[in-house]
Amino acid sequence: MKRKLTFVVVLLLSGVVLARSSGGGDEKTKPVPAPEFTGVTEWINTKPLTMADQKGKVLVVHFWTNGCVNCVNNYPRYRAWQDKYKGDKGLVMIGVHTPEFKAEKDVDRIKDRMAKHKLSFAVAVDNDSANWKAWGNRYWPCVYLVDKTGHVRHYWEGELGDDGYKAMTRTIDALLAEQPAKEK
Repeated sequence: MKRKLTFVVVLLLSGVVLARSSGGGDEKTKPVPAPEFTGVTEWINTKPLTMADQKGKVLVVHFWTNGCVNCVNNYPRYRAWQDKYKGDKGLVMIGVHTPEFKAEKDVDRIKDRMAKHKLSFAVAVDNDSANWKAWGNRYWPCVYLVDKTGHVRHYWEGELGDDGYKAMTRTIDALLAEQPAKEK
């Protein structure tokens, strides 16, 4: 009986670890300053951006790579955000393209895939994984929400799906509605 109970406990604990490590889910985090963009190989659809220049705006920063099927499955949600917030100067979408494989480093291929999938947001090409490391990122795709004061407030690891898209959209709307505290 004792061995059976131990086995069941081990299985349950393994399930918790697997559920956490498999990604997905709206993760709230203690607000921490968003890392500055670093070592960007090239910027696509924008002039070079800095975190410092984005103060007062809400940022959707998402890590992706054009060869990742889970990233491709998020494209409809990215397009939906592009459409929903089009012309809203308070929201900036920034993709950080960090390749997993050598072929994904080709900037022309990134641009081609973006055009094919109607993705028009700004992209930091992170061919040396400098931003991946600075953000402590672990998964493709991963979406971070940065508030108007430049602090990471929420993140979502893995595909968004309908539930993730809805939850993150509500959070984006809430962050856009926030009035940042006046600096002293």
